[in-house]
Order: sequence, then structure tokens, then C-alpha cells
Amino acid sequence: MEAGEPDPRVFGDPRVVAECFEDLPAHVFVFEGPDHVIAAVNRAARAMLRPGRRVVGLPVREALPEVDGQRLADVLDKVYTSGRTLSEREWRILVDDNGDGRLEECYLDFTAMPTRPRDGAACGVVVHAMDVTDVVAARQTAEAQATAFERRYQAALDEVMALQRNLLPKRLPVLPGLGIAARYLVADREQGAGGDWFDAVSLGDGRVGLVVGDVVGSGPQASAAMGQLRAVLMELMLDGFELPEVLVRLDRFVARVPEARASTVCLAVLDSTDGRLDYICGGHPPPLVLAADGQAHYLPVGPGGPLGVVATTTPVPVQSVRLQTGDAVLLYTDGLVERPDRPLQQGLDLLRVVADEVLARDTPPMMAAVAADRVCELTVERMTRDGHTDDVTVLAVQWTGTHPPPFDADLPALPGALAGLRTRLGDWLTLLGGGNDDALAVQLAVLEAVSNVIEHAYADDAGSVRVEGLLDGAGRVCMTVTDTGRWAPPPVHPGNRGRGFALIRGCMDTMEIDSAANGTSVLMDRELSRLPAVSSDSDGPRRSAASGEAGFRVEIIEVGPPQVAVHGPIDLCTAAELHQRLLEASRGGVLPLVVNLTGVSHLASAGVQLLYQLAEQMAGDGRRLQLIGPTGTAAHQVLALTGLSQVAEIVESFEELLS
Repeated sequence: MEAGEPDPRVFGDPRVVAECFEDLPAHVFVFEGPDHVIAAVNRAARAMLRPGRRVVGLPVREALPEVDGQRLADVLDKVYTSGRTLSEREWRILVDDNGDGRLEECYLDFTAMPTRPRDGAACGVVVHAMDVTDVVAARQTAEAQATAFERRYQAALDEVMALQRNLLPKRLPVLPGLGIAARYLVADREQGAGGDWFDAVSLGDGRVGLVVGDVVGSGPQASAAMGQLRAVLMELMLDGFELPEVLVRLDRFVARVPEARASTVCLAVLDSTDGRLDYICGGHPPPLVLAADGQAHYLPVGPGGPLGVVATTTPVPVQSVRLQTGDAVLLYTDGLVERPDRPLQQGLDLLRVVADEVLARDTPPMMAAVAADRVCELTVERMTRDGHTDDVTVLAVQWTGTHPPPFDADLPALPGALAGLRTRLGDWLTLLGGGNDDALAVQLAVLEAVSNVIEHAYADDAGSVRVEGLLDGAGRVCMTVTDTGRWAPPPVHPGNRGRGFALIRGCMDTMEIDSAANGTSVLMDRELSRLPAVSSDSDGPRRSAASGEAGFRVEIIEVGPPQVAVHGPIDLCTAAELHQRLLEASRGGVLPLVVNLTGVSHLASAGVQLLYQLAEQMAGDGRRLQLIGPTGTAAHQVLALTGLSQVAEIVESFEELLS
């Protein structure tokens, strides 16, 4: 045995050791010296490299130049210098295994160990690596499939939520002497929207029909059943049936719809003239009266059970109560009061205390001024702080006993009078309690009518204009603009003028012009309404679109044709505000319009629908909607996929429109 050779009595037969090294399933590289010259590689390591590739005897940076920059040499340096073992998992390495210059990806779990002669100082490094590329690829495929499934699942939940929102009422009526608000909260996106619903509808003569119901179950079937019940119920109430007959007919309908059986409902009619509340319940929790004197109490309910379970042979009697001025009544679903860990009566007792305290307190500066809004918002917030396992629906109505005063203003027919009129009219519309879109539409229409008087009614000398308004018993704001002048005949070719009445018609439900020798009156009306609050539990606190939902912003640029620049998402939460701003920019749809979508971060189906409606409206006037959607923006692909290019002109920039 020559000096320096391993003693076979200690290490075994060198040939056996070499064969074992060669046959190891792991990739083994042996490096020597500070330059990491490759001293040996086994069969598995050679298989990872291209056939015939010479690496033994070469420094690692020369033998494997493609790994330079992948920090493999840094690992060898660190182990050689420190003399400590280092391990890594799923280290991605790109190697040229075919000699064609194309790098192939592989993942390695490896351990790098220093080799030491008898004096103890490191003289080289041995790398023991296992190829886990197949394992990593399988995991990445599974993760991609899981992500795709999650996206599909979330998309399905979003569709259910969209269905629920479309089936629930979009508006609540605004009636003299009443304050109405509603709030709907989905319990859990894992379950999807359920079958809770609410409604409030003007029945004429100052009466309002109120409904809160609950269909058993959740998901699309519950939402669809809810939509059927709501449609049938509203038809019965609008047809003038008395409450007992409404309940009997609804019970018969439910018996034929399996998905709707065991639904519960509370029906009520409140007369704003005297505060009389008639109500009837079918298996539903009792209404809660929040008295202005602080004595909150539940109303007694009859013997009626859930709908469609047992045929109703005897009509459930209607019950009545007379509200006092300032009293409020709360209709709700059991999701507000029921919890798995507490008795139902405990939840009812808690609701009585919470809701009563909300009504009794003064209005904080950051809360809604309308008491019904405040009751809905704070009651739901406080009752669900410990979680909730079901949908939550609340409908609150307060009988104020007072009717808002009519609007009356006599103004000089001069441009300087418009600013003061706008302020006074805005304050009055706020007092009525209508939504922002209604208030803006009425303001635009009235100011346009007054502007027409200022421009056309008095040719020779100054005159006056009278503006009157009131909220009638059906919830319509009725406005009259009257002058005593004589209007000049309209020109045959008005050019860009003469569009004021088109704007008024676009803003109001009806408009009439009464011209006589002693003056002209423009009569117009619009039904006022308010928005209910509908959201999912995962949405968290949500601001209205007008407050800049998720960075949403609209700029109106008055350069050439009006240009509306939109920033942020266009979705269910922001489409309503965008629609109002488009009407404002186009003066009710009578002016040409350019919509710049460059800054849009997300264009949902609600936004696409809005753009289609706008394009069709403009096409009816002989004009074509112009959209700026540059290639590469979030809106561009959606515009192409939804076919908007067939009804609108889509360009890359505003300059392209001018060229």
C-alpha cells in the first residue's frame, strides 16, 4: 500500500467504495481547493449534464459557466471558508443539459459539506443533491389548479351576490311624514347570499306597504325563490288586497314552490296621515316599536305559522297599532337576533335595548341625520359585533307626523339669481330626504327651466320668475317654474341651442309646458327615492360611491366636446355615480361626449351595461359614443371582449379623436 492511499482495513475495498459512489441515486459532486475544481462526479450527476460534457479537472465557473450568477459558487465559497455544512431545499438551477445554449430548469435539495485532511482545515467541498423537479412541478400544478378553482368559486359567489342585489329593491320611497331605511347584510360568503328580503312601496293616499321575509336556505335557489315571493307579494299589495287576503294568497303560492316552503314574512301598512300601522305575520319575529318616549316594546303577533307548511284554512287576523309622533317601527329577520350560543329571547331582549338606545340618542355629527338610517346602521353594527351565522335584514320606518314645507321662491329673471336659487333648492331637497341622484336631477331641471326664462321670456325689460315645489302623497316632487313674459318663437335652425327642454325631460319623469298670453309655466315631477344598504359581511364598512369608493374618481374636462376622465374601478358600487356624472357632463344626454377609460383599474359588467345604455341613447340621437381605451389598459380588453366597439368608437387617445 503506497503512502497516501486509503487503508482498505479501515475504508474497505476502494473498488467497492467507487462502485457505491457511482451508483448513488443522488447527484454527487466533489470539489477541491478554493477554486472548486471538480475532482469527481457520479453517474447521476453526469446524467444531469449533457452527454460527453467534460467537467472533471475544471473549476466550477469554467466547467458550468451557465450557473455563474446563480450563486452556486457563492455556496461553495461559504462552505469552504467557514468549514460548516450548509443545506438548501428546492434550489432552482438552470443548466445547459443539451449543449444548444437553452437552459433547462431543475430544482435540487442539496447539502454541501467541507472535506478535511488530517490537520482539520477544509480542503474541498462535497455536494450531495437530490433532484426534486418533478415534486415541485406537481405541487405548482396543484397550486395553480387550486387557485383556478378558488377564482371560479369566488366568481360563482360574486354571481350569487349580484343575483341577490338585483332581486332586492333598488330604491326605497320617500313619502311625507315618513322616514324609511333598510339594511341587508350577508352572513358568510362561503354560503353565498341567502333568501332574506325586504321591500317598501307607496300604495297611494300617504300609505306605504312594508315587507320583510326570509326564505329557508342560501345560494342561488334561495335567492331565486325569494325573487318569486317578492314579485308575487308586491303585485298583491299594489292590487289593493287586504293584508289577510295577501297572506292567504301568498301561502297558496308558496305551497306550489318547494324551494320557498317554510318561508316567513311580516307584512305591514303604515298610514302617514294618522300613524296607523296594520300588520300581520306568518311565522316571523314580531315587529319592534321604538317609542319616542323611550318605551320600546314588541307588538303581539297572531297564530300564523310559516308559509306553505300547513294550509291556511282560517285567515290570520290583522292587528293594528297607532304610532305616536316620532315613533319608529323595526321589521327584521331572525338572523339579527338568533345565535347558536344563546336563547332566542335573550337576542330579542338585546335588540330592544340596542335599538331603543339608538333612537333615543342625539345625532352624532358623523352619523346619518335621518333617524331610520341611524337605527338601521347602528342596530345592525352592534347586534353583529359577536358575529352572525345567518343573513341579517332590517327595515326601519319612523312616523315623523310632519310634512315638509313647500318650496316657494320669487326671483328676478337675471343670471345672478341662479346661485342663490341653487343653494335654497339644494337645502329643501335635502330636507325632503331623497337620494343624491334625485336631488341633482331636480336641481338641473329647475335651473335649466329658470335659465330658459332668463334668456327667452323677457326680450325688452327685466322680469321675474316664480319657482314652486312640493312633495305629494305618492312621493313625487312636483316643481313649477312660472314667468309672465312672452317667449320669442324658436329659430328654425337652433344650432347648438334649444336643448334645454331635452335636458329637463331627461332629468324628470314628466314635463308639461303651459303657454298663455300672460306667461308660461313649466310643470315637472320626479319620484323621489333613497338607496338601501346592501353588502356582504366580508365587505366590511363601505362608503358610498360618492365618497370615492376604492379610489374612484371622475373628472369632467370642458375642452371641445365634454370629456369625462374616469379613475379607479367601475363596478356595482361606482356605476351609479358614474351614470350621474355622465348625465351632468352631457347635460342630460344632449351633448356629444368622450369617456376616457385610461385610468380605469377594473371594468365590471355593471360598467359595461352602463356604457351600452349610453351608446344606445346617443345612437338614438344620431351620435356615436366615443371611448378612450388605450391598448394595455384594464378597460381595453373588456371593451373588445364585450363587443362595445360595435356601438361605440374606441380610440387610443384624445388626440386621435381630434386628428
